[in-house]
Amino acid sequence: MMVFDDVPRTDATPARHDEGRFAFLNRSASRYFQHVRDLVEEWFSHLPEGAKNDLRGALRSDDRQSDSAFWELYLHEAYLRSGYHIEVHPELTGVAKHPDFRMTRGDAVFYVEAVSVGQDQPAVAEDRRLKTVHQILAELQVEDFALELSTYSVGPQPLATKKLRRELQRWIADLDFERVGDAVQAASAVGLSALPSISWEDMGWVLVFHALPLRQEARGRARSALGMLGPGEAQVVDNVTGISRVLDSKKEKYGQLDAPLIIAVLSNTPYPTRDYEVEQALFGLSAHRPHESIAHPESLVRDGLWLTRTGWRYGDIPQVLTVQGLKPWYVTKVQPRLWETLEPGAVMPGQPAWLARMDLTVEARPLSAPPMAVCFGLADDWPGMIEPDFDLD
Repeated sequence: MMVFDDVPRTDATPARHDEGRFAFLNRSASRYFQHVRDLVEEWFSHLPEGAKNDLRGALRSDDRQSDSAFWELYLHEAYLRSGYHIEVHPELTGVAKHPDFRMTRGDAVFYVEAVSVGQDQPAVAEDRRLKTVHQILAELQVEDFALELSTYSVGPQPLATKKLRRELQRWIADLDFERVGDAVQAASAVGLSALPSISWEDMGWVLVFHALPLRQEARGRARSALGMLGPGEAQVVDNVTGISRVLDSKKEKYGQLDAPLIIAVLSNTPYPTRDYEVEQALFGLSAHRPHESIAHPESLVRDGLWLTRTGWRYGDIPQVLTVQGLKPWYVTKVQPRLWETLEPGAVMPGQPAWLARMDLTVEARPLSAPPMAVCFGLADDWPGMIEPDFDLD
């Protein structure tokens, strides 16, 4: 059983805006992504036969499921290479549900449950509609200008794009390159405000386009209209809620276990997850550092998984692993973190050296750990190229 299709590949173009991650990896003729496929297939071959079918289906699914499945595959490979005996989906007495792994090495025994923080289903659907618009604009051919798109609102239904394309082509055709260039140079304003713009509002969609004059050497030939994506409407970044949600979904799922439960959190959020956000999800929000907060419970504005206004809890989940920004081609670039409760008497299972232990004394910061390239037996520069060898013609 293999994850990817065994077919000839001739398309080495970059991923389309509306193309899922698996679909892209499965069709890409780039040597860069061939290395990625080979690695996934090797790791997949190390799974027990009975665990392959479900994980293969998830790896080949949408980006959200694929991310979660790859996180499980990553953990299995990393612990396997660290000398752990791994039981996949172990049976539990009196419980129909199964944790992802039971890990054993010497006296260390613990369960691992892998979870993923991502967008909720409405946000996923909204993002899919927006990516469809991005791809349509990327396929629109124009000369002399490129378009910057700022999205202020995404409508509840797919955007009717034929009229939009006609209006954009008419607007760009009416722009005088020399006048726009002179106006930009003479403008006292900076950034996008110096550029000609057009707004588009339709059925809940609010989009603003700016025309970006191309350099002289790039003029005179048709090219993709979509030059860059702007910031659009300002958003409040809150990764703490998502992390807390997935922790809450697992903290009591299996009842009383015969060994500690370790929750492994992948956070591939649109805005990067920061260590202080994980700290808040675990130890709550307080003006004090976690080791001081227990003496000042009144200072907790928000409870965490481990520390609340009434004291410590969930000592049977003594450790949490986290990683953010993990993709199959970034396996040597990211470093998972190991967080531990500060509850007195909590028993900490032995963990491998590649987990960067978190120092919470002054601020949340990872201590040094061997790079993941060492754990996986890969070169530091894997997959061996600075960037993918795309066919851009």
